[in-house]
Amino acid sequence: MRLTEYEKELLDGKHGEAVQMAMRVLCDLGEYYGAEEFVEIVACHDDSTVYFGEAQVAFAEHLAALGAQFAVPTSTNACALDMERWSRQRHDATVLSATRRIEASHLKMGAIPSWTCAPYQTGFSPFFGAQVAFAESNVIAFMNSVVGARTNRYAGPLELLCGIAGRAPYFGLHKTENRYAQGLVVLDETLPDNLFDDPSMFNYVAYAYGKIVGDRVWALQGLPKNKITMDNLKQFSATAASSGGIALFHLIGITPEAQTLDMAFGGKLPQETVVLGRRELEDAAASLCCVTGAGPIDLVSLGCPHFSYAELQTLEQLFAGRRVHPQTAAWVFTNRASYAQAESSGLLDRIKALGVQVFSDGCLMEYPTAAWGTRSIMTNSGKFATYCFNKVGIHPVFGNLHDCVETAVSGQAVQRGLPWND
Repeated sequence: MRLTEYEKELLDGKHGEAVQMAMRVLCDLGEYYGAEEFVEIVACHDDSTVYFGEAQVAFAEHLAALGAQFAVPTSTNACALDMERWSRQRHDATVLSATRRIEASHLKMGAIPSWTCAPYQTGFSPFFGAQVAFAESNVIAFMNSVVGARTNRYAGPLELLCGIAGRAPYFGLHKTENRYAQGLVVLDETLPDNLFDDPSMFNYVAYAYGKIVGDRVWALQGLPKNKITMDNLKQFSATAASSGGIALFHLIGITPEAQTLDMAFGGKLPQETVVLGRRELEDAAASLCCVTGAGPIDLVSLGCPHFSYAELQTLEQLFAGRRVHPQTAAWVFTNRASYAQAESSGLLDRIKALGVQVFSDGCLMEYPTAAWGTRSIMTNSGKFATYCFNKVGIHPVFGNLHDCVETAVSGQAVQRGLPWND
């Protein structure tokens, strides 16, 4: 790889052992992918924050002990639990201890303690065209596809090292020529726009899209722009990145680099075109919701990715003063910023008075199933529905937020049916 004089100094250890270690790893990464040079980054989102084992914790502590400092603003992803309310969640104290060590090492290196899987909803969002090193699948997809920043699909601790070095190998989605769409998915014209009044449609379409595309860069034509919200795009990003290995999708007329088909494909024609219709949506629905029919629900699980303030407002409206059923738990995860806003506005107290448990920092995927004896879960998250069985050993019931609230109130699974079957 061609290195600047400054990068040679970093690699030679003239600016400390920690950044030298980072550069060595990143040089190896770049050479493996055929990168010829580095690109300077302006931000980092670090996903090496959920506790998975001692090696992960020790590595961050080792870097901090060497004097590592983030060279660019670096936000922290969600961790394993709510660091203030962990005992209410029945998490083991050893998990809290490890998480606090992760927190201490990251703060020592200068990280911003955001602790959220939706940093773009808390003010941590780079500008269009910015070169960044982001991890967490939904964040990667959202940044590339909605914001128009540029990142590869990094995973901890690679993005951590990019943040320390202030640069990333220049390959993949950092480069313009690799960001053009290769194929096109077209929504069947028989699917009317009013189907998207049901937010779950964005999960169903995203899941089907991910299955078609895999890890390629493709475009999607047909999403009604007048139905788009940031929270819908958040769910689309999370679900598409879960059913497929998607880092960048082009929503025609929505993605900044895909305002037209010509922009999305760089003036070329699609190599392949696939129509996404009712059959694909039926398959997506069957995959997202393996369990159907009425039955008791132990937990209604919301906030994957973390709830925004707007979603908390919608949640209160849907409850309409009713309380969570005494045999059912309703958990919501949000970020610290939205939690603080809800607290200061009085919204948090009103939601909690309904029997809803609101947490911050943590991740629904790390739910301590055994500690609660939970047997059934319902969610409105396509990502959580995709990963739930592998993570917590339960096949979930999937529905939109309205269904989840009705389920929480009644204690029994409530599903209004698939939008396209009405």
